[in-house]
Amino acid sequence: MNTKEKIIVGALKLYNRDGIRTVTTRQIAQELNISAGNLHYHFKHTEDIIFQLFQLLQNEYEKMILKPEDDASTFRQVLDSFIDGSYVLISKYRFIFENFVEICNWIPSIAEAYRNLVAQREEQLVSLFLYYAELGMFRSDIPLVNLQRFVRQLFIISDFWSSSYAVLGAHRDGNPLEDYRQTIHTAFYPYLI
Repeated sequence: MNTKEKIIVGALKLYNRDGIRTVTTRQIAQELNISAGNLHYHFKHTEDIIFQLFQLLQNEYEKMILKPEDDASTFRQVLDSFIDGSYVLISKYRFIFENFVEICNWIPSIAEAYRNLVAQREEQLVSLFLYYAELGMFRSDIPLVNLQRFVRQLFIISDFWSSSYAVLGAHRDGNPLEDYRQTIHTAFYPYLI
């Protein structure tokens, strides 16, 4: 692992543990036993590190975006696989999800990248829903505008579930993965056949 990769791994650990406003580049360098100058050679600002982590998160989601694995897959199987993979990413990049609004206000390039991502995913997910509607696994009577709004709902649920769970969920059942699964399943319930 090269120095830049070590910085990213170390920063992710610190941000998840201590939060975005308390971790400094100096602290990251100290944690990694490198000079601040060495860190700044790779990343000039804290924002650059956070943007890099956001890009890594986007890339990992890109690899697992919902798509039919084969004709034998049911929509529920594809959905469950995505839910579990998504939860792994939410856990891995917890600081992004728990501080997303603050990060977007602080680093406008992340907000812009997120808006572009949502627009792209809207098309992909609507196409996926229509595909499974043709196979009889997803309702076919949902107007296109409602499917588009449903995609937005899914982003709201997925991207802000972690914050909600941190405040509300942990006091209820203490099983975050099961809470996440049930939250997503409940959102899909009216759309599945």
